[in-house]
Amino acid sequence: MKPMMIFHSATVDASSVGSHDAGTNLDMAAFCVSDLKCITAGNTSVELTFADTGMFNAASHSTGSDATDALENSLAILTVTDAATATKVVKDIVRMLNGAPHTDGMFLFDAVNDVYPGAIASSDISAINIRRTTTSRIVASA
Repeated sequence: MKPMMIFHSATVDASSVGSHDAGTNLDMAAFCVSDLKCITAGNTSVELTFADTGMFNAASHSTGSDATDALENSLAILTVTDAATATKVVKDIVRMLNGAPHTDGMFLFDAVNDVYPGAIASSDISAINIRRTTTSRIVASA
């Protein structure tokens, strides 16, 4: 099995779902590290974008025209206190991906139990929002 990153945003219960465009009730998800395509830092957030994680195979969508029907990528959004913390978290994630040790061998981002990988402190992250979308977009070819 490929290495995975785990995101635990809320207690998994009867209202938990497997996908939601806004992340509502998507309480826990794990994505292959190899599907991570981009990490961005904002003023109060860090977004990790994962490709090819939708419920449908990207090749299974055809509109029969010059347009392509594509699923949006999945996001894990870590809420942080400020831009300096966002910058630090991005650097820590990249450092771990590039081989720095993490104490238990897991890339676990756990807002429920305040557990984070590597040098990311529980005070660095205040919330996690996971968005695994079922929305598709029509992209016209030029």
